[in-house]
Amino acid sequence: MPSQVSSEQILFTRGVPAAEALPNKLLSECMQAALDGPDGKVILQYGHNGGYLPLRTLISEQYAVSPDQVLVGNGSLHLQDIFAGFLLKPGDVVFVEQPSYDRAIKTFRRRGAKVVGIPLDLDGINLTALEQAIAQQKPVFMYVIPDFQNPAGVTTSAEKRQALVDLAERYDFWLIEDVPYRTLRYAGESLPLLRDLNAERVVTVSSYSKLISPGLRVGYLIGPTALVKQLTKLAEETILAPVLPTQAAVVEFHRRGYYASNLEDLKRLYAPRLQAIVQALKTSLPGVPFAEPEGGFFVSVTLPTDFNTTNLLARAKQSGLLLTDGRDFFADPYTANEDPQQGERFVRLPFCALTPEQIQEGVKRLSTLVQS
Repeated sequence: MPSQVSSEQILFTRGVPAAEALPNKLLSECMQAALDGPDGKVILQYGHNGGYLPLRTLISEQYAVSPDQVLVGNGSLHLQDIFAGFLLKPGDVVFVEQPSYDRAIKTFRRRGAKVVGIPLDLDGINLTALEQAIAQQKPVFMYVIPDFQNPAGVTTSAEKRQALVDLAERYDFWLIEDVPYRTLRYAGESLPLLRDLNAERVVTVSSYSKLISPGLRVGYLIGPTALVKQLTKLAEETILAPVLPTQAAVVEFHRRGYYASNLEDLKRLYAPRLQAIVQALKTSLPGVPFAEPEGGFFVSVTLPTDFNTTNLLARAKQSGLLLTDGRDFFADPYTANEDPQQGERFVRLPFCALTPEQIQEGVKRLSTLVQS
C-alpha cells in the first residue's frame, strides 16, 4: 500500500511557519499578562503611531540605536510600503535582486516605480550588472534580502555587502535591507548587517512573523531619526494607530524568556528540514545548481533549458504538488540580454512547513515532472 506521504498533496507554495512551531499557549499567556498589566488599558486605546514604546525600546537596544530610530508597524511589508510611498513618485526606478520577493516587487510597482532586477549570484548581487544598471539610471533605492534570501536562499557575502554600501554612498541612493530570516541561522556565522557598515544610507526592516507568529502582524523599521519621524507621520495618516495589544504581547514574550527558547526550538525543528531538501535536490535533480543556505525558509532552483517546464504549475497540481509561479519573482530585466523564459524555469521551494518525508516526496514529484 502507498504511504500517506506518497499520496497526499504537498504544498511548495507560501513560506509560512510550520503549524507546530506556532506558540499559541505561550502567546495566550503573554497576551493575558499584557492586558492584566499596568498598560492593560493603554494598549486598548489609540496609541503613538511609532508603536508601543517598550517594544521600540527593546528593538533599539538590540540594534544599538535610539528608540526614535525605530518604527513598529503591521508587518515588514506594511513598512516597506510606507517607505516606498514616502520616497517614490511615478516613473522612479527601484532596484531589486533578480529574483526577489514577489510581494515587494508588487508593492513598489503599485507605488508607481519601474522595478528593475539585478542578477543574483550564489554569493549575492552581481556587482558588474549593478554598476551597469546604475550607469543607465540611478535608483531611488535598492531592496535587498542579504540573509537567506527569499526566494533564492542566497546569503550576500561580506565583500558584496561592503560593495553595496559603497555604491549606495557613491551614487546617493538608499538601501533597504529586509532581514526577517537573519536569526534563523542553523549553521555558520552571521555576517554584518548593511546598516552596520553605513547606518546613514541603510533602512533595515524585519518582523516577528517567522520568529513568533505571522498573525501578530508586528514588524519594524530602523533608520535615521529624521527619516523615521517622517515615516511615522505618514503611518499615522495611513492607519491612524498601531495594533498595541500584539506589540505588547511581543514585549512580554521577550520578558519571560520565551523568545530565546522559542528561537532555539525553531532551529531544532527547521534544520533537519533544510538538510532534507538539500539532500533531496542532490539526489533527484543531480547537476542542477542551487544556493545551499545555512538558514532561512527557502531553497530554489532554476531548471535547465532542456527540462520540461511547459505548463509546469498545472501538471504539478495534477500530481498533487502545488507550486508558486516562478515568474512572479522577477522584475523588469536591467538589459535586453536577460533570458525572458527564466521565470518559467524558476521554482521556489519553501521547506519549513513540510516534514522531511514530505520534502523528499515533493522533490521526487518535481523531478519526475521536469525530466519526463
